[in-house]
Amino acid sequence: MTKPLSGLPFTKMTGSGNDFVFFDGREVPLDVVTQPEAIRRICNRFNGIGSDGLVVLEPASGGADVVIHFYNQDGTAADLCGNATLCSTALSAQLGMASADGMRLTTGAGLITSRLSGPAGQGILPEIDFQPVTDIRPESAIEPEAGEQRIGFVIAGIPHLVILCDDAEAVDVAGRGPLLRWHTAAGPTGANVNWVSRLADGRWRYRTFERGVEGETLACGTGAVATATLLASWGQVTSDTVPIVTSSGRVLEVRLRPLGSDTGSAGVKPTLRGEGRVVFRGVTGDL
Repeated sequence: MTKPLSGLPFTKMTGSGNDFVFFDGREVPLDVVTQPEAIRRICNRFNGIGSDGLVVLEPASGGADVVIHFYNQDGTAADLCGNATLCSTALSAQLGMASADGMRLTTGAGLITSRLSGPAGQGILPEIDFQPVTDIRPESAIEPEAGEQRIGFVIAGIPHLVILCDDAEAVDVAGRGPLLRWHTAAGPTGANVNWVSRLADGRWRYRTFERGVEGETLACGTGAVATATLLASWGQVTSDTVPIVTSSGRVLEVRLRPLGSDTGSAGVKPTLRGEGRVVFRGVTGDL
């Protein structure tokens, strides 16, 4: 008999349709909600709260403000999740765990700085600075299919395949996604798979098959960064700011800055800006 996960305060958040259940680690012990079976119960969309993933925020030490623990819907841990980090930035400020003007977040992919910011009249949104992205492979060993032009690989906190295609809307993500997610070119743990095509207005439309969810999600923050990085590598974009349209219709804005010559390596320093919104708060019943 499974143990009920009752009486636990939580916050449900969304980042461009990529949704998460958040727990404040000061109120809910980490080990109570991060067992794989507990995560699957909480994230279940029929008998649980329902989400793409689960996040626990804890106070940090050693110069950081907050430690972010990310978990996928299937119960596996993740080093980084872009949209969850955007949400974490907003929630950490709301909970008084960090300053909205600037915070340092510890993740499995390293230290990330973030803030709440926005031009006058355009709304305040969370913005996060990624660790430098240096593992960029413009060509992979995967043969493109009809309607696919190029396939590349990049590690943007976690591994991603990015496919430049004629029309992202026409892609059979459910059919092709699982095949590429476990392809040998995706690395030993597999990768998220992103399809991207140019829209008539010059923006970019992408769709993502996410590992850990094992299906398509409405948005993927690290996928947007990976996609923008490879679009730049392929010479498809000339501006340092790349607008990526998600399946929810919301836009993730990726800004790419080349690493300086003093770093001794090629690559980019990405910044991701997008939604991090509280949908509702509650207390668990008998999940």
